[in-house]
Amino acid sequence: MKKILPLLILLLTASSASAQLFKGRDKTLDKAEYQVGAVPEVNGKVVFEESFAAKGDSKEIAAKAQEWVKKRFAGSNVIKHNIYENEKPGTLTLKSEEYITFKKKTFVLDRTRITYFLDIEAKDNACTMRMYRITYWYDEEFKGGEHFTAEKYITDNEAFNSSKTKLLKKPGKFRVKTIDLKNQLAAELKNALN
Repeated sequence: MKKILPLLILLLTASSASAQLFKGRDKTLDKAEYQVGAVPEVNGKVVFEESFAAKGDSKEIAAKAQEWVKKRFAGSNVIKHNIYENEKPGTLTLKSEEYITFKKKTFVLDRTRITYFLDIEAKDNACTMRMYRITYWYDEEFKGGEHFTAEKYITDNEAFNSSKTKLLKKPGKFRVKTIDLKNQLAAELKNALN
């Protein structure tokens, strides 16, 4: 019996490892929305911008945007946020710090703190959302973690191999989750304004 138990443990470990090996790589990284050109740069800085139609004049749209901000940034993933006064009428600027999660299982939590600025500019029947000054604080529980900017990690030059045909694993997961967050923010705001 003493000889069988270690053999069973060895077999279970080997079968688990081989299952992981044949599982293949994450196909999410192959989607077009994450490929070259998906992370726009303006003067060397990552700036996501999305404009869309919205119902109402600029004051109505700005009021709806403020309501959305109050609800959205009170969520459980949000660590803190600050809303800044803006001299430009109809424009709302905020800074948010929140978690984005890469993997969550029973004994594994792989996540990062992301900090970003968000501008919402209301016009008559239109709205523009801008996400910029993006930074990450990763693996902070282990030796203080790593702190880096989007420009140094998720741009086309940093997130892909040299031939720009394949996303690198670690920068790729940051790129994917940042694009997903931007898309989620835009979809929620668009929905709140229409």
